[in-house]
Amino acid sequence: MIVGLGEASHGTQEFFFQKRRIIQYLVTRDNFRTIAFEAPANFIEPLNKYIQSGEGTLKSTLSSLGLYNADEILRLCDWLRKFNASAAPGEKVKMIGFDDETFWADPLGRDELMAEKFITFQKSDQRKSILWSHNLHIAKDMTMAEYKAMGFHLKAHYGGKYYAVGMDTYSGSVHVLNDGQFESHDFTAKEHSLSALLARAKLEAFFVDFNGAPAALKSAKDITNIYSNWKEPQMLPIVPGSDFDALLFIRKTTASKPSAGSR
Repeated sequence: MIVGLGEASHGTQEFFFQKRRIIQYLVTRDNFRTIAFEAPANFIEPLNKYIQSGEGTLKSTLSSLGLYNADEILRLCDWLRKFNASAAPGEKVKMIGFDDETFWADPLGRDELMAEKFITFQKSDQRKSILWSHNLHIAKDMTMAEYKAMGFHLKAHYGGKYYAVGMDTYSGSVHVLNDGQFESHDFTAKEHSLSALLARAKLEAFFVDFNGAPAALKSAKDITNIYSNWKEPQMLPIVPGSDFDALLFIRKTTASKPSAGSR
């Protein structure tokens, strides 16, 4: 089983918080043992060493990971370190990176390359896995886009064993990078988008299971999309009912909390 956990941005506190909770549940209740990040393997390996044996300084390691330098990721790594400390050798959780700096020169081919890298790893370690990535990459279909996302290739390989959860928001603040430094921006999603429609609900946050959702909701398109470097939000032209199995929506979100100073 492969679970993709998406996010509308890499700098949102509430997405990181929910991902940490979901991962803790899947590890303790459903025996997931691999957490794969949208980052090069050499960036994530120091985190893996920390959760395996306590090697290294966690705050220092996170400080070199850009927007992944977040308090919730620090909390997750601390929790995984404690979990692994009492787990049998074959039951310890492992962290890997499925991206590569050499992929970045080919934006249209990057998703297929990331999928191939993850599939190759998973063939040698066939345990249940969680993918931490942007919504853009975990999407299964991308019928509105000009290329196929990583999720398209994962679905082709794993079929129904790949389950994708998108995360969306309507407005708030977000962290992006400017010359490697955190920078906060406010944003509001475009009107006439699915994000704007969901923001009209009475609940501040809720989970949509597209398997049981009305047809009109399944076909609605365009969700919030914020890149790592600031650009005015461009709605992601996907149909969540086709691209995701479920969507976690949080109406108003806040910029992520950097881990620096928290330890």
